[in-house]
Amino acid sequence: MPVNAAKSQTKSLLRRFAMEPIAERRNPSLTMEERFCTMLLRAAMVPDASIVLDRPFNILATPRNALFLKDALRKVDDLIAEINIFDYSWEKDRYGVLDGAEA
Repeated sequence: MPVNAAKSQTKSLLRRFAMEPIAERRNPSLTMEERFCTMLLRAAMVPDASIVLDRPFNILATPRNALFLKDALRKVDDLIAEINIFDYSWEKDRYGVLDGAEA
């Protein structure tokens, strides 16, 4: 892919999160939320992506619940074929899972 096309695609994807200004920044300069969104976008760029999130709150230490996570996933829903989130059972309250139910 030509450089200009790649930059255009990157900015278009980052626009979903209102994060176009971070397009030229390096990983160490990103916030935890920016880093999570860029990793999610990279994974979602694979055609018919099946994404696995392993304990996402290890990356997203700040949010107390899954609202940020759900919002981020909603923004790339059209790019993802399947999403699986793995976490410890004691974290289920963060995801809004009811007792006895699996998400």
